[in-house]
Amino acid sequence: MLEDHGAVLSELFAHPFTFSLLGAVLAHDYETHRHLLNVGILCARVARTAGHSREESVLLGQAGLFHDIGKLHIRCSLLNALHALSEAEWRIMRAHAVRGEQMLAANGATGLAAIVRGHHERLDGSGYPDGLRGWAIPWETRLLSVVDAYDAMRSGRPYAAAVTHDEALERLVASDHLFDPDAVAVLVTTLGVKFSQREALAPIS
Repeated sequence: MLEDHGAVLSELFAHPFTFSLLGAVLAHDYETHRHLLNVGILCARVARTAGHSREESVLLGQAGLFHDIGKLHIRCSLLNALHALSEAEWRIMRAHAVRGEQMLAANGATGLAAIVRGHHERLDGSGYPDGLRGWAIPWETRLLSVVDAYDAMRSGRPYAAAVTHDEALERLVASDHLFDPDAVAVLVTTLGVKFSQREALAPIS
């Protein structure tokens, strides 16, 4: 299985535009670049654990690599803002999902574009850009959403400190109104460790 995972990971960077786009992200904002690499690699592993084919796992890994590519259109001072964002600033931030879809579609990667568009959709319909609910959100996008949220919590964000592995998983489990429990379970299996629910934690808001 480890060799199989390695074969999938070796194909993640096969798109001809991969290095140019990721290089542009690195020049624009280091933290976004680091997050994309983390999510891409973990998405590919999670997809393989879930039983996806090698080709499907590569696609999901690539979706992870590019899910925040639309942030190239957002100024760094806003990406790393420490203040509470205004509604106008949130509109700019939320637009990255659609901008990423458009960038990937323009490069002929329509399969990736469809997955990336919805990575901030949530099961209860509170997400964006389309306010999709439940299983109207494709499985691949639900999987990406879980991995994205896990890495964001583990890494920390300008407005929230990083949390431990256990706490990140506990918050995902507690947020079953937002994240697909099956996708969360596959992430836990992929990481290969058990976590102890010491106390009930607040779900992700």
